Amino acid sequence: MAILTVVIGIVFVLLLLSLLATTIMELLASFFHLRGRNLTKALHNMLASSDKGEVLLKDFKSNSLYKHLSQQYSNNTQGPPSYMDSATFQSILFDIILKEDGVENLKERIDALPDEDLKKVLNQLLRDADNNLDKFKGNIQKWYNDVMDRASGWYKRYTQKILIWVGIVIALVFNADTFSIYSRLESDPQTLQQVVTLAENFAQNDENTLIREADPDFEASLENLRSFVDNEINSIKSPLGLGWAETDFSNYGIYDWLAKILGYIVTALAVSLGAPFWFDLLRKIVNVRASGSKP
Repeated sequence: MAILTVVIGIVFVLLLLSLLATTIMELLASFFHLRGRNLTKALHNMLASSDKGEVLLKDFKSNSLYKHLSQQYSNNTQGPPSYMDSATFQSILFDIILKEDGVENLKERIDALPDEDLKKVLNQLLRDADNNLDKFKGNIQKWYNDVMDRASGWYKRYTQKILIWVGIVIALVFNADTFSIYSRLESDPQTLQQVVTLAENFAQNDENTLIREADPDFEASLENLRSFVDNEINSIKSPLGLGWAETDFSNYGIYDWLAKILGYIVTALAVSLGAPFWFDLLRKIVNVRASGSKP
């Protein structure tokens, strides 16, 4: 069980670093409106597959309801909204298609759309609904949800790439070399016990502690970052010797440097897996350890 105790310590450290990376990612996403840009890209693919469709997309963004969402979710800035539900999308789409006409002219208004792909999609959805208005609205909402599911997958892959670079920065700033951390925990029982105690207490917390706002504003993200560094990272920084104050490279050879660099890369890749992965793993290992005899 001794090796399992060390693994708990390593997993806990990687969990905290992953949470730090997630907090930094929130900050970047808020500052650069990454979720809003992702939504805008998805809307562009749906409404403006050709140059002619740009007019329709412009009208969509000019809709009062869309502007209201932009202000609500972007802290009164001109940035795009981070989220839009399917009913809202359908409502705005109907408004810009029909303009001043009633729903009885819906088919004619669809046929007059400038974007050929959008025209074909809407006509197909209308046929699938047997020209029933309520079913047609439901088909549009399902179409939107399907597109957003794919957009969410793209956004997750995109942010994971950013998380790798964030992980590299974190590894360098905190001198968080996974191999060195493992060596420190294995050779220092007192430090190991201190970290494992923190890990066990953390694992007992409700999983909702890892869930943050869907899109906190910049100030909230910055406050989350400061609070997390002060309360969580500092709890392991001192016992593990994270940072550069206690580092001595005078006796380092080429293999030591290679191992150090590899340790940073391992940390960055581990961080990119995300906090939920490490939190689930920590809980499982803590439960396995609790079911056996503690060393």
